[in-house]
Amino acid sequence: MTDATVTPEFTIQRTFKAPIDRVFDAWADPVQMARWSGPEGTQVTVLSGNIATGATLHARSDAADGAVLYTLCDYRTVDRPDHLVYDQSFADAEGNVVPCPFFDAWPATLRTDIRFEAVEGGTRITLRWIPVDPTAEQAASFVAAMDSMTGGWSGSFDKLDSYLAA
Repeated sequence: MTDATVTPEFTIQRTFKAPIDRVFDAWADPVQMARWSGPEGTQVTVLSGNIATGATLHARSDAADGAVLYTLCDYRTVDRPDHLVYDQSFADAEGNVVPCPFFDAWPATLRTDIRFEAVEGGTRITLRWIPVDPTAEQAASFVAAMDSMTGGWSGSFDKLDSYLAA
């Protein structure tokens, strides 16, 4: 960060009724990830890249209301089946990083850190979302949006539950 403010962190957990390898692969295989990620009614298309340590994935999300968003994910750690870390940014159709289209003071990059743990009856994930080098204003915007993040991630996890059960 550019000042002495502590970088905020969003954390959410969920347990899925599926083996750890299956849950991890749903996150680490681009074809599977595209089938469940994003809000309900969103169609995700992987445009380029792969999910591997050091790789970059460029994806397009088409929402039911016609909105189109692009994202870039730079994979820092892919340690099957325990750990996945990637830096996520908004992008344009060509894969260039762009500012968030719906929040003026949103962090340019969010680090997603996911731990997978085999538990009785399934797999628990702990997902941490951390702004990378936010300004104080960006950190405050991130904190203000945490309730919305819980709803958004819960919706994606519901889709993942359905995908894993199919």
